[in-house]
Amino acid sequence: IFLGIGSERIAHSSTNSNGSLNSTYTLTVNDIDDYVTSINNVNFTRSTNESMLIAVPPNQGDGVFVLGASFTRGIGGTVVNTNNSEQITNTELSTAALISNLSLTGVTSLNMLIIDKPTKYENLDNSTEKKLASSVVVVVVNRNNVSSNQINISLFFQILNEYRPSGDVEYICSFYETNDLKWNESGCTAPQYNAVFNRYECNCNHLTSFALLWLPRVQLTRDLRPVDIASLVFQSISIVCFIIIIINAIVMRVRRPIMGFRAYDILPLISSASTTILFAFYIALSMTVYTKTTSENESQCFLSSSVLMFFVYFFLIFMFCAKTSVGYFNYLRFVHLFPEPSLRKLFVMLAISFVFSIAWVAFAVGFNSNSSFKITQLYPYKICWFTRDVIYYFLTIPVCLFLLVNIIIFIRVAQRIISHVRHAKSPHKSYGRMKRCVLILLSSCATQGIGWLFGPFLTFVNPEAGKVLEWIFNILNGLEGLWSILLYMIIRSTRMDEQKRSVAARELSKTKSTIIDKDKKSNTDDDQNGTHDEIRESQIERRRRENENRDETRECDIQDLRRKNKVPHIFDDLYDLKDCAMPISNDNDS
Repeated sequence: IFLGIGSERIAHSSTNSNGSLNSTYTLTVNDIDDYVTSINNVNFTRSTNESMLIAVPPNQGDGVFVLGASFTRGIGGTVVNTNNSEQITNTELSTAALISNLSLTGVTSLNMLIIDKPTKYENLDNSTEKKLASSVVVVVVNRNNVSSNQINISLFFQILNEYRPSGDVEYICSFYETNDLKWNESGCTAPQYNAVFNRYECNCNHLTSFALLWLPRVQLTRDLRPVDIASLVFQSISIVCFIIIIINAIVMRVRRPIMGFRAYDILPLISSASTTILFAFYIALSMTVYTKTTSENESQCFLSSSVLMFFVYFFLIFMFCAKTSVGYFNYLRFVHLFPEPSLRKLFVMLAISFVFSIAWVAFAVGFNSNSSFKITQLYPYKICWFTRDVIYYFLTIPVCLFLLVNIIIFIRVAQRIISHVRHAKSPHKSYGRMKRCVLILLSSCATQGIGWLFGPFLTFVNPEAGKVLEWIFNILNGLEGLWSILLYMIIRSTRMDEQKRSVAARELSKTKSTIIDKDKKSNTDDDQNGTHDEIRESQIERRRRENENRDETRECDIQDLRRKNKVPHIFDDLYDLKDCAMPISNDNDS
């Protein structure tokens, strides 16, 4: 078979029954993929001024592995292996593709086709404004087993003169999807320009037909996108909600001091407060950049935007630290249980979070002081933020670590709280409110977690997916104000119920005291009445005895009169001694 790949033609050298050669026919894009895929069990290399084709086993013996191929316009192609890969990639080449050595494990045949001027690929996708800018590379591997390692292929593209665009454009590393008949960027990184060799470099995690494309760059204007407006609106609503909470709490404190909140009551609102402050500084940063940007080509952050940017970064780190601290405090309350944590421990953890956030931001500021590191850049009319090259170190990695810790704590605490609420048998209102509070806390954690889980991906996904993730990120984070209001309402209702129970307890105690006092007074009156009765009975008894004594005295007088009228008797004196001289007395009368 003779391959005239440069013009996507293939002519069979076989003859027909008449002895004449079959006519040459043009291959379609699908035909090219099918032919390259079908090559197996050969060791074939062919290079011309128009193309390069290899179909070789990667393991060439003596520790040499074929990694891919390169092509230089006007010269031809070269097989790239472990011995010459560094030398070839450090030269000015038109196109090259290299698969990592680890990705070639189990591969029996590495098939690669480089087409210098791929005319068949020029107008494949009419659904977008994407245009071809480089040569095309078709890569296929055949394996000896079904299992395979993750693919990592490095691509190098120079812009061809005939495809060089005019004006301001954006380059993308893309592959052609034969099923949907359009170019796609999924699984490929954004191309990085190498000024030394005048080429763009990118990586992909799959194998197919690759090329460098260009799109007209959307001209930056002062007009905000709908997603930007929505972000500002959602964050402003969250701030207003939290301000309403503060005003309502102050008014209640002034009008009804007994209803004032304790520090323990506002515990669930600490993370909401840190998030609200973050939103406030983010809006200030966005408005500053929007109003002070003078040109769409401006890339250097000015002083005020840099200061606000690091304030936003500080409160972002502090927000995650605060959420982690509150989560750990709840872990001690609901999972560890004993000893019960004090609020002082929470305040200490928040203080440590504050110091840690300052130290982390100081670390970033120190790196940013050296302009050669290119830590931050101005995104005109949008924001001053970290560059794409370093955002993984300063944002993505810390956010993922905080999310991992919070997810673990969240699961443990949620399991214990849900188990407690589910098995609670008391019909008291506090249990119903506890269920709602748990539901809101879980919803708040879920929305924040999902939002920030999508956030880091905004830096490297393709534009279409980025828009969707950006909307999800803004909406989920904008719900913070709603959760704050609902939490405040539940906390306020719980506090009011506690005060009502306290007032009712005091009234009940007062009522009991009144009843006891009345009982004591009644008992005292009864005691006094009993004493009066005894005195009256004693007086009656005394009068009775006095009357008896009086009667006896009268009888003695009568007897005396009788004795005066008769002769004295020998026993009269004895009688007088007994009955008159010694009158009968009662001990009670003494």
